[in-house]
Amino acid sequence: MPKKALQTNEWSHFIEGEKIDKTPTRVKISADEAALKDVAVRAGVPMINALNADLTLEREQAGRVIHVAGRFKANLTLECVVSAEEFECELKEPVEGWFEDKESTVSFMRALKERDTKQGNGEKAGGVEVEVTSEEEDPEEMVNGKVDLGELVVQHLILAIPAYPHKRGVKFKFGDEEIKPTEDSPLRKNPFEALKDWKENR
Repeated sequence: MPKKALQTNEWSHFIEGEKIDKTPTRVKISADEAALKDVAVRAGVPMINALNADLTLEREQAGRVIHVAGRFKANLTLECVVSAEEFECELKEPVEGWFEDKESTVSFMRALKERDTKQGNGEKAGGVEVEVTSEEEDPEEMVNGKVDLGELVVQHLILAIPAYPHKRGVKFKFGDEEIKPTEDSPLRKNPFEALKDWKENR
């Protein structure tokens, strides 16, 4: 089967899935200056000053799924929705994800269908042993056997950024109307839209 094109995102840090086993592997990653600028554009914030993560990877579920868990730390420059002043914000949030090489596994229903088709001839599905994955699980798909840790962290970062950034100490004055986005002064891009754009471009 031909390999898929390996898409790089604003910040990609790839790990070979075959190098991860049931012994936890710790990986520390940090975005460089170019990646920080690109991620800031995608996240719809003025600036990201630093972004790093401390992650642990290990194989689960009979060795076919890689579980990633850890935390990220980011320092950002945001714009206050009350005063329009820029201010620094630090985020520390957990990261978690599951990844599967779907070229080497098939769904449970497909496995059953292939088994029933071949059973009369005494053959195994496709002539080889088939690993089976539950339909109830929906891990991200690896690309060419690689896990993109950078993209995983960026997704968690985008969801963690406040939709209505508010500088500490700045208060609404009496009579202020509710802060709402307008065409002239839009708020930060909806985080789910940023993730939706990435999914559609894959």
